[in-house]
Amino acid sequence: MSEEQKLLTVKDIAKAISFSETEEGIARTIRQIRHWTQSDLLRPLSQKATGKGVPRVYEEEWTVLIAAILLELSRYGATVDILKYASNSLYEDCEEYFGGHGWYVSTAMTDINVFLQISWTVDPISGEFVGATVMLFDDNDLFEEGYGESEHVRQVILRDPSSSILVNLTQVADRIYPLTWM
Repeated sequence: MSEEQKLLTVKDIAKAISFSETEEGIARTIRQIRHWTQSDLLRPLSQKATGKGVPRVYEEEWTVLIAAILLELSRYGATVDILKYASNSLYEDCEEYFGGHGWYVSTAMTDINVFLQISWTVDPISGEFVGATVMLFDDNDLFEEGYGESEHVRQVILRDPSSSILVNLTQVADRIYPLTWM
């Protein structure tokens, strides 16, 4: 971690990602973040001990965005067991997916939408979820050059799974990283 990297508490993350700015909404999000941390979906720098006195701290760089994605996915009823696969994939490849906050700044300045598609892989025998595939793409990836938006959609969306969730990361980022400097 770099020296300039800001450390965040559970409350800091909850304030950034909560859909509701009320005390009740923030408290609900704090409980969710604690649950995700205990379930290894979010990775604190400090230990996960449940005792009082030592706050959990998290690195800012990926944690807020991953927590916001998990919150968005949980709106669709995804359980912790299912979210774990997505979280692991996001943490493993976050540098590749996001490359720092620069991806958001560059898309915000050009009105390009960035999408994250998460598809869970299923064991064909048991039918249980056994993994997740995460795909990141933007508006430019969707359409062939020289054609209108309704023609010649590229094959960037994962089409193998029977279902997946598509998250517009640009809208998520607009909510958690307001561009007050523009």
